[in-house]
Amino acid sequence: MNYKLFLLFYFFIIGVYAQNDHKYFGAIKISDTSFISYKIIFQENKGNIEGYSITDLGGEHETKSEISGSYDEKDRTLNFSEKGIVYTKSPITQDDFCFIHFKSNAFNLEKSKLLEGSFEGLFSDKQKCIDGEIKMTLAEKIIKRTEKITKKINRSKRISDSLKEKINPIKLLDTLNMNMLRKNETLSVFTKSEKVNLIIYDGGQEDGDKVSIFINDKLILRNYEIINSEKIIPIVIDGKKATIKIVAQNNGSISPNTMVVKIKEQERIIDVLSNLKKGEEAKIDLLSRTFK
Repeated sequence: MNYKLFLLFYFFIIGVYAQNDHKYFGAIKISDTSFISYKIIFQENKGNIEGYSITDLGGEHETKSEISGSYDEKDRTLNFSEKGIVYTKSPITQDDFCFIHFKSNAFNLEKSKLLEGSFEGLFSDKQKCIDGEIKMTLAEKIIKRTEKITKKINRSKRISDSLKEKINPIKLLDTLNMNMLRKNETLSVFTKSEKVNLIIYDGGQEDGDKVSIFINDKLILRNYEIINSEKIIPIVIDGKKATIKIVAQNNGSISPNTMVVKIKEQERIIDVLSNLKKGEEAKIDLLSRTFK
């Protein structure tokens, strides 16, 4: 079995252990040949739905958006709409995004294993953009299939122990649960507050990774060694945005240079894992929704 295939399977079961969440994974179809990975996680309370979607998981345009909607058990209807963007790797503004508006007339929250149907795409000003289809599967179904595959892997004598260790589900979930930030990438985070905290630390074994941190081109940390203890840097978004630049100063004893990065805004936390080699850099743009 191809190693990349296993990574794909495990990527789709990210974050499946929260008991009160309803999780569906699959894809959106916007033409006969164009499919984009899609994930939604939501909670239902007295018919109201709140949660988020992630489009293009792990891709160059990965985008996390808030969703809200309603569920009527009697009529078997479920509807949700994407609204504000939480973060995106796509180099376009929030007004340029095509938000999904979906409704199913044959859905049972407790029994349905599939969530599929047509959606309408609208810009933030309600003008039409691209319509398409959603085809998704309940996360629990994917987990059961994946567990069977994992057991076969562990019993196989054709797969080396080192490869089995690489596809260890617990380790993969820990890693893939993070939004990876790589060389020359820019992650745009839309905030509701002008004040946020940047939190950085080594999430695994301390291996001497060092970084320099710039905020709006001002050097904040020079050649800082990442340790398990959190380093907290308050940031004020003074203007339309604040830009965080991360520069890897070395590869540490275990390449590449990795660091857990958290953007904390009041009660909301966005997790990122920087993955850089010596001399490489990546950016995070903080964009306040309070500015127009």
